[in-house]
Amino acid sequence: MDKQALRKQYLDKRKALSYQEWQAACDSLFDQVKANKELIGRGPVHIFLPIEKFKEVDTWPIIRWLWREGIRTMTSLTDIEQGTLSHVWFDDKTHFNTSKWGIPEPVYTPPADPSLCTVIFVPLLVADKHGNRIGYGKGFYDGFLSSLSEKTKKVGLSLLPVVEEIHVTEQHDVRLDIVLAPKRN
Repeated sequence: MDKQALRKQYLDKRKALSYQEWQAACDSLFDQVKANKELIGRGPVHIFLPIEKFKEVDTWPIIRWLWREGIRTMTSLTDIEQGTLSHVWFDDKTHFNTSKWGIPEPVYTPPADPSLCTVIFVPLLVADKHGNRIGYGKGFYDGFLSSLSEKTKKVGLSLLPVVEEIHVTEQHDVRLDIVLAPKRN
């Protein structure tokens, strides 16, 4: 199966989650992040803001917890036309607009340097046990992650279980160091 077919398959699986399943998965991921606080250290942390229409992981509980822990947060601004990401700080006083693509974006925030981060939380559709991931296919995160030091941990947040292996990796794909997925009872 090629990447586009896998992308569609796992986007459909994610969209098929009931609200209760989605919430339970988000809660499980939040609990795992809190349990791995030593991974984050003193931060700062780069984290994606959830796109509701794609039923992404609700990262807001994680973000609020990071703030309570005194950890600074930054996120990306996506320039779809240029195919690039820029990075900005945000906090509990930041105002947000929603882009025409449904992406929450901080307004009037200072630029941030992701090389300062201890952890980068990465969105994805599916990941395997080796840290390979499939995202939305635009390459934004692969370009971003490839620019980081090896000491910066790349952590994927998956609403769906990790698969055994993704066979359709490409040379430019950047592996994650850790993939967090919901704990199944």
